[in-house]
Amino acid sequence: MRLTAARLAIWVLCTSVMLEASAAGRVASEPSAAEQAIRPILAQMFRAAKALDAAGFMAPFLHSPNLVFAINGRLIRGWKPLYAQQLKWWAHRKGELHYNELGPVEFMAVASGVEITTLHLYGRYVLADGTVCGSAFVVSYVWKRGPSGWQIIYGHESWVHPPG
Repeated sequence: MRLTAARLAIWVLCTSVMLEASAAGRVASEPSAAEQAIRPILAQMFRAAKALDAAGFMAPFLHSPNLVFAINGRLIRGWKPLYAQQLKWWAHRKGELHYNELGPVEFMAVASGVEITTLHLYGRYVLADGTVCGSAFVVSYVWKRGPSGWQIIYGHESWVHPPG
């Protein structure tokens, strides 16, 4: 059977698409060294948040006035002011926070030793008066690898319905 030029072109196109998809699957299944190092830190942060442990949650953040955190149109500069605000945010909670991932954590390498993570989550919590609240939100962190490991140097969080 002879291949016409059109059939040959279609065969080449399909084969190249399948090869690219196969290569992309292999790349996606092999996490980078940064992802392998950051994922356990994120897991620790989730455990601390669930327990309303602000110090544990904020341990990976840069402990410096240079830390910047943007949330719902507001900028918070420095670890101490962000920690003080985190304590306020969690002060009126009762019980645990529960998070569900609405999609996989996204990792993006932007430079050697610099990584951005983006998480799409749903947070559910109970207020001190027993009211159950929840909302979807997105949080992105810029991580920088330093002598003591990976640290968050910048964060951004936006909620569909900001917590009260």
